[in-house]
Amino acid sequence: MNNNANIKQFQLIRFLNENCDDDHVISKISIILRRDKIEAPYYMITKIRLSTCIDNEENGIIHAMDILNHARRHNLTEDAYNKIKSLIIDSEETEQVKISESDEQLKMVLMSRNDEEIRNLFNSYGELFDKIDNLID
Repeated sequence: MNNNANIKQFQLIRFLNENCDDDHVISKISIILRRDKIEAPYYMITKIRLSTCIDNEENGIIHAMDILNHARRHNLTEDAYNKIKSLIIDSEETEQVKISESDEQLKMVLMSRNDEEIRNLFNSYGELFDKIDNLID
């Protein structure tokens, strides 16, 4: 067993996506940057939820199952905070990507409804995901 293992959250999501035969994997990724805490002035929370739905029309059953519900909290340096913030602000809002900003926080929510959509998110936001994954070595 590798005692120095670190789960890279976005690499894990990519791995699950590439190795799952289910086309109906639904994902919701939230990235929240905050600057309102005195003890941790540069702070980020990432939340990832994956679910799958299985339709069985013959039996009248629709089954939903949570695959993963993962959250990670980060105290950031000012430099890391600013780099991640600029990657989020420079992103384009779409039907799948929503960005909101207030005095206390900057929030980005990315949603996908199938394998192809999540692959497109990884292609479009790979730099952001890699930056966050590489905060922990």
